[in-house]
Amino acid sequence: MIADNVMDYNADLWLTEVNAAKLRATESMPNPLEVLNTAPRAVAVAMIAPLVERSAWVGEATIDDRPFESGEAVAEALVETILAAGAPRRIELFKAHPELAGREALEGCMTAASTGEQSRLGLLNLASDDVARLARLNAEYRGRFGYPFIIALHRVADLQVLFAILECRLGATRLEAHTTTLAEIASVIHARAARTFGPCAETIETDFFKFIDRLE
Repeated sequence: MIADNVMDYNADLWLTEVNAAKLRATESMPNPLEVLNTAPRAVAVAMIAPLVERSAWVGEATIDDRPFESGEAVAEALVETILAAGAPRRIELFKAHPELAGREALEGCMTAASTGEQSRLGLLNLASDDVARLARLNAEYRGRFGYPFIIALHRVADLQVLFAILECRLGATRLEAHTTTLAEIASVIHARAARTFGPCAETIETDFFKFIDRLE
């Protein structure tokens, strides 16, 4: 019994020391938002560029709004820049997006953000029937509106919901499609900004600390 108590005490002491080390490591990590607000202009533009799909002009036109108070403020500023642009430039932004499970996905040349978003729903590993169905719908959508179908995948529960939304949006008018696409892009930007600059921004942790978190 005494030996067990000693072991429990030592384990608790070890976990306390580990948590203290984690706290020190976290405190030493620069806050991404602070880095963004103080970085040289070119560096700051590069930091926010991935939030908007392959459209660096948006970050370039937004960065001088610094300092940003939050990740939400970063997203809002980027969306305002897009909304202030003329329709032709917005359509060029739409065209910069990859199709779902399309050529860019097959060639492995999507951005890291898009790859992660499409992977979550299994779009990079579809059954052959689903590949054919999605290719047909993608082509129909592009033929109707002139740009790829764009959706905030973080809000889509599963593949069948995605197909239902895509088929529904094929019936939209051009104005409805444009407006909906802007809203979807805004949602994507907000989600990416939250992951990058929000209060729960993704930080680099060691596998060791991740393992410890599972023990507690």
